[in-house]
Amino acid sequence: MNNIDNDLIFQNTQAQDFNIAGIYKDINSELLEMIKNDLLHPKPLMICGGGTSSQCAAKGHWTLDFRHRFQAIKLDTSNNQVVIEAGVRMENLIEKLSDFNRTFPIGISGVTGLGYILTGGISPLSRKYGLAIDQVLEIHGYWGNGNKFALSKPNSSSSDQEKLKWKVLCGAAPFVAIITHLKLKTYKLKPLGLWESTLSSKQLAETIEMAEKWPNSASLYWIWGNTIKAYGVCEFDGENNHESFTKILNQIPKSKDFNISNAKNLNHLKRLKPQLIGQSLYEKQYSEVLGLLGPSINKKASDVLNVIEEIMNKRPNENSYICAQQLGGATKYSTKELSSFVHKDAIWKPWITGSWKANDIKSKEKSLLWIENSWDSLKDYFPGVHLAQLHPHLNWHQKEINAAFKEWLPKLRQFKSEYDPKGILPPL
Repeated sequence: MNNIDNDLIFQNTQAQDFNIAGIYKDINSELLEMIKNDLLHPKPLMICGGGTSSQCAAKGHWTLDFRHRFQAIKLDTSNNQVVIEAGVRMENLIEKLSDFNRTFPIGISGVTGLGYILTGGISPLSRKYGLAIDQVLEIHGYWGNGNKFALSKPNSSSSDQEKLKWKVLCGAAPFVAIITHLKLKTYKLKPLGLWESTLSSKQLAETIEMAEKWPNSASLYWIWGNTIKAYGVCEFDGENNHESFTKILNQIPKSKDFNISNAKNLNHLKRLKPQLIGQSLYEKQYSEVLGLLGPSINKKASDVLNVIEEIMNKRPNENSYICAQQLGGATKYSTKELSSFVHKDAIWKPWITGSWKANDIKSKEKSLLWIENSWDSLKDYFPGVHLAQLHPHLNWHQKEINAAFKEWLPKLRQFKSEYDPKGILPPL
């Protein structure tokens, strides 16, 4: 065990400032003994792969930080499958794969770690390739009871128990297991066409309706802060995709700042952060994020955006905002029996970010209430939750767990009671 390091830095500002109990940089005999004998207190154990979640650290809790000793990326060029360890960030993964003309469907932030994959993994390329969790071929790690495991993706000859374990791990792993490495499928690296534009609410509604009819090689994502900024991605794979991209460009509404560009890989995407006004460079901000999931909104896009406009008029500060990302296509056809991501009908993932000044309790309460009220306003359109961020420390944690797993939750809880009986990992 290592005491808290002076140079311990988390990507998440709030996590950075927690006074944690200590840090483990490896799963050694001491940690396993504490897990098996229920000597690790307080619980749960915090896991840090990318350090982007507020729950990679918590006051008085222990953190298992994979970022130092679990950085290996090994591509097998004979089958184009890659093994990555738990401390690998997604931006490093696709840069490494690019050296071999391969890629992986990472999200719109490259600084995320393995948690991006383990909670589902929604990418601008998901409509073509499926969720990141659909690309997993092997999972290695330790159950919450301390027992080691290694699982391969089930096939027709796999037992029901093997299939059950796989389904739990693919989308709900953070609740039952500590994952040390994954084996993943990769794809041939292909160029990307990108566009971006500032839009009005009416123009965004028009674009959303168009996007639901786009080919699976194209997707839309947007951010509503002080302005509304929309972005499009299209992967080129032959002349047809170039024609599709050109058609999209000709149809979408545009503003004076409309811009078209090309990119080698997803590391070149614009990161979704609002254009802030009046924020001091020295002003530290904390935040929490809630991701929702819902089906097609098609002709209801204007209604949805009217609701969001009302929400934004009530936001607590200019650092709080709403974004959305498109799913559909291949994400609808992955095998439901092999994943805890139960929202196969999801076409949109909006997420709500509430921010506040560090250590400002009143501002924090106001922002968290805004997130919850915004969720209530949008739940009819987006009834599901994507647990890309966990909130066991917040009073609406149980509500988001119910919305994330729906009818699958009782079986999931039963599994957790067997494989994490002491509650070493986050609660369900």
